[in-house]
Amino acid sequence: MTPKPRRMWVDGTELVVLTAHDYENLAGQRRQAGAQAARNRALRSQLDLLSSFVDELGQAVTRLPEYQPTPCAACARTDDECARQALIDALTNRPHQTRGRQS
Repeated sequence: MTPKPRRMWVDGTELVVLTAHDYENLAGQRRQAGAQAARNRALRSQLDLLSSFVDELGQAVTRLPEYQPTPCAACARTDDECARQALIDALTNRPHQTRGRQS
């Protein structure tokens, strides 16, 4: 069970009394949370840039000459899926929403 903090009133304002150790722990946690928020903002920015890049790449791929229903000569020789079509499908059918943000 979490202990209840001691409270006191000074000039009509309620204050919470902390030991020096508790205050240092609280201040350290606040600094850690601030640093984590900064890292999250940096990662979000990188994710937005990457998403824009993939969108541009997908648009560029769709401007390539039309895909033919038969595999290209190299894919037909190996009986593999056509890599070009797989790339087009992956780029044009990817999700366009990340964590509540519409891209």
